Amino acid sequence: MKAAACLNKSVDALLSENNALCRQLASLQARASELIQKRSAEVEQLNTVVEFLNVELHHRDAMILFLQTKLQEFRKMTELPAGGRADNQLVCK
Repeated sequence: MKAAACLNKSVDALLSENNALCRQLASLQARASELIQKRSAEVEQLNTVVEFLNVELHHRDAMILFLQTKLQEFRKMTELPAGGRADNQLVCK
């Protein structure tokens, strides 16, 4: 009978410890879920920033290309023709 009582106490102690561990696990899972949710929101926000910066970079690159083209056109307009002076230059006498 003593063995049965001792066994019951052992089982009760294990069940109690199991319940405590289950509560801790539930708490840790809730905390992990909360952290995952926060990190997901941060990632979403950072993805939005990356998209915005990609658009800005594309616009900047397009502007650089446009200005380079305009500069080349301007340089061609101001180049000296074979006669030695640009068409738009005045000759002083």
